[in-house]
Amino acid sequence: MSFKVFANKAKDAALQRMAAWVANRFHLHRLGKVTTLRLDSVAQEVFVIVELHGEASPVEMTVRYRILSPTQIEVTDVQASREWMTAFANDVLPPERKRFDVSSMVTKALRHL
Repeated sequence: MSFKVFANKAKDAALQRMAAWVANRFHLHRLGKVTTLRLDSVAQEVFVIVELHGEASPVEMTVRYRILSPTQIEVTDVQASREWMTAFANDVLPPERKRFDVSSMVTKALRHL
């Protein structure tokens, strides 16, 4: 395994833990919780399993993204284990709702080495 591959995996592992903690602590605590989060900065995708209140089984989602600028990310595709979530994210949400302003630290972390 090359150093670059090793460094990417280590960075992604650290980000996975931090992202799951932030999501559970500040964003999803009223809706449910993230039980699994895997980040692949080379493929620019995030796989997440969420246990939502009121759902009989966990929801699995793969979110593909691209970095538009040092402070903006765009969700390019969402695949979910609930068909309606996939359709909503890909077909109903307008493009401007799929772009997020973030700290430049976030985009630096999401870029592969």
